Parts: sequence; structure tokens; C-alpha cells
Amino acid sequence: MRDRIIRYRADPALSREQAAARISAYVYGNILVFAATVPLTVDNLHHGHAALLVLGTAVSTCVAHVFADVVGHNVRSGEAMSRAHLWHELRDAFPIVTSGLIPVLLFVAGGQEWIPGRTAILLAEGYLLLRMALIGLLMERLRSKRASFRTMLSGFALAGAAAAISLLKVALGH
Repeated sequence: MRDRIIRYRADPALSREQAAARISAYVYGNILVFAATVPLTVDNLHHGHAALLVLGTAVSTCVAHVFADVVGHNVRSGEAMSRAHLWHELRDAFPIVTSGLIPVLLFVAGGQEWIPGRTAILLAEGYLLLRMALIGLLMERLRSKRASFRTMLSGFALAGAAAAISLLKVALGH
């Protein structure tokens, strides 16, 4: 029972390549959504701009990611991607969209003044930093390995690097 709770395993049929694609999408989505979140202000929440910006970032990044994979597949194989393969690409890119869901809900709540706007922004940023810090655990889960203290430390290091990349994007893009 303890092993089932502590060692949550991904689908055993998940190939190493699919696991890598999902981790890549998870990291990429978190970085871009965090970068979209950092410059937001409370005023952005009140007219819905923040929620739309983050939702648009997550969805458009996912679509761009899948499009790039389709083009790359065509270059590698010389033939069009099958529907089944396209479905797998969409599934592997879905972590990009999930990175924006909670921040969007928080921004809607802040915009409606169900929670204070500054709290909504801080919670969204904290949530994204936590997601980035859990990258190490996610990697171990997708590899079906037991997480260790070292895994947690590597997750925090990866989170720091991802946050730095996000801040670099904000600095260069705004």
C-alpha cells in the first residue's frame, strides 16, 4: 500500500520518447505561462486581460508546439502524420495547456474580486514555481522510478533555471 501511494507510476506503456515529449511540454508551458504572468498587475485582472493573456499563451503555445512537431515529422519521415500519431502529439503537448488552467481561474477570481487581485497574482506565480519545482518528481514518475531527496533538489534547481529563463523572456520581450 505504501509503495502505491509514494511511488505513483505513469502508464507502463508510455515510451521513453513520449515521456520526454511530455516533460518537454510541461517545462515549456510552465516557462511561457510564468513569463506571461510575471509582468501582470492588478489592473490587468479587472478587465479580464490577465486571464485572456494567460489562456491565449497556453493554447497558442500548445498549437504552435503541435504544429512544429507535425512539420518536424514530415521532414523526418517524408510523409504526412497519421491521425493516431497526431492524437499522440496532442496528448504529449497537453501539459502546456495545463500550466495555464489554474492561473486563469485565479485571475478570473481576482478580476471578479472573489479574492484580492494581488493575492491572485501571487498564488498564480507560486503555483507555477511549484509546478517547476516538481519537474524532478514528474521526471521520476514518467520513468517509473522512486523519487529521492536528490530528485527534489534537482527539481528546485530546474525550477530556478526555468524561472530565470522566464524572467529573461520578460526582460527581453517587454
